[in-house]
Amino acid sequence: MKKVIIIGGGLTGLSAAYYLNKQVDQEAVDWQLFESDNHFGGKFNTVHRDGFIIEKGPDSFLARKPAGVELVAELGLTDQLITNATGKSYIYHDAALHPIPEGSVMGIPTDIRALLESDLLTQDGKIRALEELMLDGNVTDADQSIGDFFEYRFGKEMVVRLIEPLLAGIYAGNIYEMSLRATFPQFEKVAKEHRSLMYGLKSHRPETMNTTGTAKTIGAFRTLNGGLSTLTDALVDVLPVERLYANTKVKAIENTTVVLESGERIVADAIIIAATHDVVLQLLDAPAVKPLAEQPMTSLATISLAFEKDAVPEIPEGTGFLVARTSDYNITACTWVHEKWPHMVPDGKILLRGFLGKAGQIGLLDQTDEEMATKVQADLKEMIGLQGEPLFYEVSRMKEAMPQYTVGHQERLAMVEGNLKQSHPTIFLAGMSYRGVGIPDCIQAGKAAVNEASQLLELMK
Repeated sequence: MKKVIIIGGGLTGLSAAYYLNKQVDQEAVDWQLFESDNHFGGKFNTVHRDGFIIEKGPDSFLARKPAGVELVAELGLTDQLITNATGKSYIYHDAALHPIPEGSVMGIPTDIRALLESDLLTQDGKIRALEELMLDGNVTDADQSIGDFFEYRFGKEMVVRLIEPLLAGIYAGNIYEMSLRATFPQFEKVAKEHRSLMYGLKSHRPETMNTTGTAKTIGAFRTLNGGLSTLTDALVDVLPVERLYANTKVKAIENTTVVLESGERIVADAIIIAATHDVVLQLLDAPAVKPLAEQPMTSLATISLAFEKDAVPEIPEGTGFLVARTSDYNITACTWVHEKWPHMVPDGKILLRGFLGKAGQIGLLDQTDEEMATKVQADLKEMIGLQGEPLFYEVSRMKEAMPQYTVGHQERLAMVEGNLKQSHPTIFLAGMSYRGVGIPDCIQAGKAAVNEASQLLELMK
């Protein structure tokens, strides 16, 4: 009988277990999943409190990436899917909320009239942005940063005020260090084919892109009626309980042997490490994975504050707002949960979710819950006129939670995977550190790792 070990019980690991359990002959393959924490689900954490549904981890996923919707359907949860109620969002700049120009694709305008009518940019900033229609392409053989790519095309003002808050918000990173090819390769492709991004995106917007932060974003995102923990809970429920081990830490991997902290040693025919790259570096002391040491991680925190409805005199229709990470404010974004997901908030109440955490920030998680909540409230008091004290708040701390895809990421990843095939052919990597940080990306990564492991097991017959 062949032996497969999955390390990590977050979404990626549970997805890998689900697809492995479906594919293999149970009498020919024995598999086990080890999770060091006392529960499965990783960053997924839905709290039900006083009629509120509060997400302390991710709150939604993109419907256009099929892996998420497909897994939900396979688990029989399609009837619980909820579509976001509004798509419009704002940028907070110069003491005001500015709507993201209609038709923008990840902050890149496609509607010239909407750009010219926006009060987010100065006249000089708009003129410089429109020069993009006449620029030569800046597509190079080498990878480049997101910031350099867009600043060349649209100028510094538009990058700082519009593009950076949106793109940096997805990865909680510094766009002047983040790899364009590893994060948004579609923009390089459009620039190469059309020279002008604005023209190319407007003429035939690829299906892999969304208008983001505008009214057209309505319907782009999904959650589940009872919260996203429903997804990971459902995965646990359909898997054989005797194969899932919580509170079981893997100490090291020695060639094909998994060494548990208890001292138990398990020889495996295939090992799937469904965890971020920092875990890989701890488990596998091998030159093959050393390039991963160059990949930084960012810590994050979210503070969800519940209030009576009159705590904010007037909130415009929309999902919330983003803040440039170059600003002096503590928060980088705020979601108006009662507007985006009305089913999560009781009538007569509002729920505000503030985000903290910037690339390179030190000491964020050393603060107490009260200190973080106080800072978020102070920002929101100035930004949207928040009044009074919250009914309660929930703080979520995510230490080194977001891997940063810095320039050269794809080359380093290819090197690591090539090295592993040579020196550790039974080890497969899956998780947020490699090919996407979203929920569908993690599901797809788990599925892909299982397919690779299954091919290896076939060769062993």
